[in-house]
Amino acid sequence: MSAHSLRCRVCEDVTVAEPVESCRRCSGPTDVLYDWARIARVVTHGSVAAGPPSLWRYRELLPSDTRVETGAGWTPLVRSDLLSDALGIDLLLKLEGENPTASYKDRIATVAVSAALDHGVTTLCCSSTGNLGDAVAAAAAATGLEAIVLAPAGAGPAEVAARHPGARVFAVDGTYDDCRRLELELGALFPWGFVSGNLHPYASEGAKTISFEIAEQLGWELPDAVICPAASGTLFSKLAQGFAELTRAGLAAEPVPRMFAGQALGTSPIASAFDDDRSVSRVESATHFASLAVGDPSYGDLALGAARTTGGAIIAVAEDQIIAHTSLLAETTGVAPDCSGGAALGALVEAVRRGDIARGSRVVLVVTGTRPSAGTGLACAIKVGPNATDVLTALGLSS
Repeated sequence: MSAHSLRCRVCEDVTVAEPVESCRRCSGPTDVLYDWARIARVVTHGSVAAGPPSLWRYRELLPSDTRVETGAGWTPLVRSDLLSDALGIDLLLKLEGENPTASYKDRIATVAVSAALDHGVTTLCCSSTGNLGDAVAAAAAATGLEAIVLAPAGAGPAEVAARHPGARVFAVDGTYDDCRRLELELGALFPWGFVSGNLHPYASEGAKTISFEIAEQLGWELPDAVICPAASGTLFSKLAQGFAELTRAGLAAEPVPRMFAGQALGTSPIASAFDDDRSVSRVESATHFASLAVGDPSYGDLALGAARTTGGAIIAVAEDQIIAHTSLLAETTGVAPDCSGGAALGALVEAVRRGDIARGSRVVLVVTGTRPSAGTGLACAIKVGPNATDVLTALGLSS
């Protein structure tokens, strides 16, 4: 591990690593600061290859002394012959549904529980529309930590509860953004580890290991373009960061891939900002797809910057096209993606159509997850309003 501090994106103040979401000086967001001189000395293609078949093969580029092994990472990268021929490109699929709970969020949860153990945290809390809740509940169970999941009532919290009976799952009467606001309330009351809050600078680093794997699986040659779905913008930003770090560490040569993402048209604040050449503004969510329904994207401006600096784009995809392309992805690859995969493929088709991605390009599409089998037991999820009082009462902690 080559990270020992956090740096503010705004004032650039550097502090010792601790569970904190924002800078104590200016309240700006914080990022992990790595010792790049050390990384250059100790990280080589050989040292990576000697590592385990999981995300911890990149341990020197991750921010935790503790390494909880959940089996997350080292997912397949496979060519789609049918889609390659249809689009006139060399299309590779990064199959994140092969992770333990069937999504890339297992990478985030793995680093989250590792960071929690580093800092003596015993309870993890997250807001989730499904996948992150699954991942955090599973990773917490593997390490003996308590897991609390806040999920919008319409996003299937009962299924998370049924799959992970040890977790405390709350069906919040509100949106994902309401769940995030509830997290902030709870954060002021309890010394928990919040995966999207005070542990986020560490946990989010797990996502960039997808980029590391893509490069390694391609013989350390970077693809021409990478495309993924975007909701909060975290995954997109971390993919771009991962490719940049590979070149900085001397593990891969520039140029970095051009970065593309697909957003649901009904909730597309990042795509709208990209099209209008402005910063990201909050919008009211109006998409039917829970995993894409983030109207106030925490990494929106970082995602916007990644698209612009790499020569990529953020593309809004209509609801019916997301459905159609989700089905197309399943029919042509044998993969059973969730709707996010349809958003990514819909954006890719549009990018090729308008010439943003040239014929013959090598492109990686990140299939972020597959549809989990339906759970049972609606009563497993505890119904609460979007306020801390209801949660405290349900936990038996009210006065």
